Amino acid sequence: MFLKTGELKKIMKASLKKHGLIVGNVNDHYLVYSDNWGLYIEIPYASNKFKAAIMELIGDLPEAYECYLYKTTPDGEAEPETVPDYPDPYEQWKAAKDFAVVAPVMLFAWPHEYIVCQKHSDLKFVVADRSLSDRVISRSELDTTVEAMPARPSFLSGVLYWKNETTIYWVHTESPGNKALEVLFPRLNGISFFEDDWIADNVGQEDEEPADGREEAAEDPLPY
Repeated sequence: MFLKTGELKKIMKASLKKHGLIVGNVNDHYLVYSDNWGLYIEIPYASNKFKAAIMELIGDLPEAYECYLYKTTPDGEAEPETVPDYPDPYEQWKAAKDFAVVAPVMLFAWPHEYIVCQKHSDLKFVVADRSLSDRVISRSELDTTVEAMPARPSFLSGVLYWKNETTIYWVHTESPGNKALEVLFPRLNGISFFEDDWIADNVGQEDEEPADGREEAAEDPLPY
């Protein structure tokens, strides 16, 4: 699994308290998701650490064809409700024909941190919560005998999908805020982070001549 169990447990615990956590055993996969993230992993490749984290939070593992919504009760227990309708992550991933690249840019909008991704179809930028993406996606618990790190995330309808041989993990993108949309991202227009040499066109270019005498001021000796 290309996810850190420790970080994933934090995400699951926060979701359980805030929105509820859906846990299922469907089509020989564990399905775990909440309002803005989710994962779908083949049961034989679910690690004991992952299963232990699920059991610690909800007290059990679902049997085949079971899917429940768990919400924390006032006494701290996780009480289940049957979920009759749940997504098919594999079909959703297949439908995500567009894909994205994670740009070498971090966006900080206190108190949140975001990764910035560029879509291949139109080179526009989307952002995702770093705690749900960059911090949890890792090769540290990868079973290299059967799986590799996922390639670039697929994208559809505001959702990023990472997939490898055993697992699908998805995260909903969010609004980056007006400053990013109106100031930051327009400054990045024309750059394609899909190109290995995306910086090459800017190398060696001189800055525009500063106005209002700033060039002359820059040539004055420093007072120290």
